[in-house]
Amino acid sequence: MKTRKHTPNKPHSWAPFRADERPLHKFSPHGEHNLALAYANTYHVGMSSLGFQRTYQLVHARSGWSCERFFTDGAGPPLSVETDTPLSNFSAIAFSVSFEQDYVHLLQMLHRAGIPLRRSQRTPWHPLVIMGGSCAAINPLPMADFVDLFALGAAENILPELLGALESEPNRGAVLERLAAAPGFFVPQHHDPEGQALGTLLDSPNAKLEKLELSAEQMRAPGHLPMTAIVTPRTEFANKALIEMSRGCPEKCRYCWATFGMGVFRWHPKEFILDAIHRAREVTDQVGFVATAVGDHPEIEEILWEAQELGMRAAVSSIRIPAVTDGVLAALHASGDRSITLAPETGNDSLRAKMGKPLTNALLLDKIQHIFAAGFTQLKLYFIIGLPGETMEDVQSILDLGEQARQLMLAQAAKSSVIGHIHLGTNILVPKPFTPWQREPMDDPRSLKKKIALLKKGVAKMANVSMGSVSIRQTLWQTFISRAGSNAGEPIEKRALGMPLGQVLRTYEERIQPEVFERFEGHCRWHFMQQRTSNSRRLSQASAG
Repeated sequence: MKTRKHTPNKPHSWAPFRADERPLHKFSPHGEHNLALAYANTYHVGMSSLGFQRTYQLVHARSGWSCERFFTDGAGPPLSVETDTPLSNFSAIAFSVSFEQDYVHLLQMLHRAGIPLRRSQRTPWHPLVIMGGSCAAINPLPMADFVDLFALGAAENILPELLGALESEPNRGAVLERLAAAPGFFVPQHHDPEGQALGTLLDSPNAKLEKLELSAEQMRAPGHLPMTAIVTPRTEFANKALIEMSRGCPEKCRYCWATFGMGVFRWHPKEFILDAIHRAREVTDQVGFVATAVGDHPEIEEILWEAQELGMRAAVSSIRIPAVTDGVLAALHASGDRSITLAPETGNDSLRAKMGKPLTNALLLDKIQHIFAAGFTQLKLYFIIGLPGETMEDVQSILDLGEQARQLMLAQAAKSSVIGHIHLGTNILVPKPFTPWQREPMDDPRSLKKKIALLKKGVAKMANVSMGSVSIRQTLWQTFISRAGSNAGEPIEKRALGMPLGQVLRTYEERIQPEVFERFEGHCRWHFMQQRTSNSRRLSQASAG
């Protein structure tokens, strides 16, 4: 039998991916100025990101500019989707990073391209490495030794100044110097928050770096509605055109960065959303509405029904429990949707109130009864364990609530003869910067093992109910790289260069353990940033608590 030749560095072929793409506009890869736009994960994950697609659209909308996309797929030097151009050929690389675990992938992409990982090792002839996305605005310090420039805020507010500097400044040093003086940018070479007295920064708000989020006023003006630029079947939302409904969240959950990091709840006008649906019809008959609080748009029912009248099948990312109404359910069901996602977070009223989500099980179960009665058969309920003050009784209450939801499903199945399915999605709390729980430690692994074992044993006894996997080790790593400073640089680098995660955690245990399992006191290292929104005072007060 012949053996197949092993070619680990065979270039990845983007031709099948390009053939499947249906752009809403014609995007030329050729321009006077060209930006490498990279997502530090696979094409499937990156093209599922509305923020990444929005940035791609906005760069092309600027006169004289084009950009080419890069993902982690394949081996060898990363090549662009558009023209198969190597990543190292570009003078500037903008990474979009939404998940801290992708820090490793970012460094691996640079390594594959032959670009030095640390900014101190790069010459003036190497590409400028830029990082944006939510991780840049949450805590950029773990990547400060690798990234030349962090973009803090919405692409609509960041790109004009960034692209203007890249157009007109003679070299990378001049670009960094110019942007270091502009709001919305963190330049490690010029800003040194870890080397300054943080208390002085906190007492002098004018010295803080500003994060430029999209304001309510901007969202009410034309041209600020993010929607899919390219529809493709190769994403988590296959063949759907995604449209943003709103930003922020009406709830004040103490664990959630979206509540305290993205500003007050605000929404896009209905007429802009309907116009986006009309444009999407040119390439697809499916639309997905995304936001942290999709169902809280004041005209959500009208939007869903009008989408259906236009022949579009509509789906939503998730719905806040109070926003589940018979009208919304009827519109989604009429579009062919049979799955609903809710986030009760915990199984009892008292712990839910402590986490800033004062919703009762009675309300939740009433909504679930309406969901199954409306003809939905798939229900996802998301929970968090490892909360401050959580007991084993609190964890048991998740199972009790799951069983109550199952009984409601079975009662409806007796009428319809269709048995559905309930999934209990479970995550471990990662105390995030800029949330009221930012100073809390991660729960003890021994306690977490007992809680996970209890959940798995209980779910195994419930027919038509499932539970996903939960990794304590991955949560420990995420907590570290979410809250650490530049001291996380070496562990991240070692992981990117191939050291197994378990070995990284053991090798750097003395560095990692205090960042993860000790409560933070005083000023937090990420407080050198502040957000420019109408509720910035509230955000500062919340994060200081």
